[in-house]
Amino acid sequence: MRRLLTISTLGLALGIAGCGGGSDSGGALDNALGYLPADAPFVATFDTDVEGKQVKAIQKIIDRFPFSGQVKGQLRQGLSQADLDFEKDVKPALGNEFVVGALDSKSFTADDTDARIVGAIQAKDKDALQKLVEKAKAKEIGEKSGAKLYSTSDDDAVAVDDDVLVVANSREDLEAALERHDGDDRMTEDRFNEAFEGLPEDALVRTFFDVKQLLDTDPDTEDARKVEYVSAMRDLGLTATFADDAIDVDFRLGTEGDGLEDADLPFATGEESPPVIEADGEIGFGLRDPARIFRFGETAGQAIDPAGFGQYETGKRTIERQLGVSIEDDVLAQLTGDVSATTSIDGKFGLRSALSDAPAFERTLGKIARELPSIGGGSLGRVTPPSGGDGLYSLATQDGMRIFFGVVGESFVLANDQAKAQGLADAPTTEVEGAKGAVTMRADAQQLATSAIQAFGGASGLGEAIGGSLFTGPLGQLTASMAVDTGAVTGNVRLTFD
Repeated sequence: MRRLLTISTLGLALGIAGCGGGSDSGGALDNALGYLPADAPFVATFDTDVEGKQVKAIQKIIDRFPFSGQVKGQLRQGLSQADLDFEKDVKPALGNEFVVGALDSKSFTADDTDARIVGAIQAKDKDALQKLVEKAKAKEIGEKSGAKLYSTSDDDAVAVDDDVLVVANSREDLEAALERHDGDDRMTEDRFNEAFEGLPEDALVRTFFDVKQLLDTDPDTEDARKVEYVSAMRDLGLTATFADDAIDVDFRLGTEGDGLEDADLPFATGEESPPVIEADGEIGFGLRDPARIFRFGETAGQAIDPAGFGQYETGKRTIERQLGVSIEDDVLAQLTGDVSATTSIDGKFGLRSALSDAPAFERTLGKIARELPSIGGGSLGRVTPPSGGDGLYSLATQDGMRIFFGVVGESFVLANDQAKAQGLADAPTTEVEGAKGAVTMRADAQQLATSAIQAFGGASGLGEAIGGSLFTGPLGQLTASMAVDTGAVTGNVRLTFD
């Protein structure tokens, strides 16, 4: 099976040399999906139309990199070593979507068990498929449900069912897949497509997860399922779409629960998006209404462990009396605006949160800072009050880290570098292009990749060469956003190329 699976993926990869065209594989997709059970917890499809727009886009992206010729050569060499010619042997069989899926959630989620997987693709050319199997030196060993069964040098299970190639981890699963295809208990294209509402229809890769089934059958999620929002999760659809100058990963996690309300969600609803701080070589994050996360955490804690939550509430009231503040009124009520945060490869981070009443929060922060060491019995470290007029407190932790925090202007700032903390209040922000929802992210991918290579590859002397020309040059912007409502979580991650 490994060899025949490799043939399919190599055919797609080598399609970077193809151009033009397209395919209508609707019936072929439903046919290939039929070898999987109706309740398959995981299904992925890969468009193998090597002359389609998606593969053409991959070719153009790869061609932006200096090593593109080497990649193509290695792929062709791989086929040559298998005594296969792409144009003559592989390409005629490709064009429809290759389907791979898990047969059950138990083996799919277990750490100590190999997942039971079945793959299938309806060939564009039946004769080409037969020749491909023969050139792969598969040995015919019998028949099942009208399909020919084969074994390979790896003792994997392979079948040719008319014009469909079917592969599985075991002969037992293969024969069951062939029988299933002729029955009613099969995955259908309509069921598969339910997870992709509103997602790109022309994606190269589409991946489906039955999240509810995976959660329900995994004993490790028992506590999480007590949270109403988690128990409302249904199907997750994820797509990867390629353009000449960008890669988009889009996702949608459907939710469906009795009485699920906005207050049950972990993030603020709506498509309004927070801006992010621009900082060279760093990742910028934006979050609208950060207090929602804290309140969601409390709700989840109460659902998972009511007794433990009662102890938490008692402890919180004790701390509030000790500090002389109300966490809800004096802290959370202030944090309803936008948070902008940055982090870098070398571990520096900082955040800025808009305040509804900066002078009041400054007084609250003073009370918290004075009592902070005693709350943790001294384990939190030592707090130094502001000096020099910058308004920043300094927390020296027992493990040697220093955290700087305070109210600067109309914002609360926090960072592990003093200069960074001082500059956060006035740091410029930018909108994330195309963002929708309460969570955003933006980074200069070239700068980020260069920093990573220099940090982790500098000792070898390869960092500058790889980062400067062979890899990072064509990289553009990396952006992401996520929106949530009671019906679904939707999001996008985009990487552009210059």
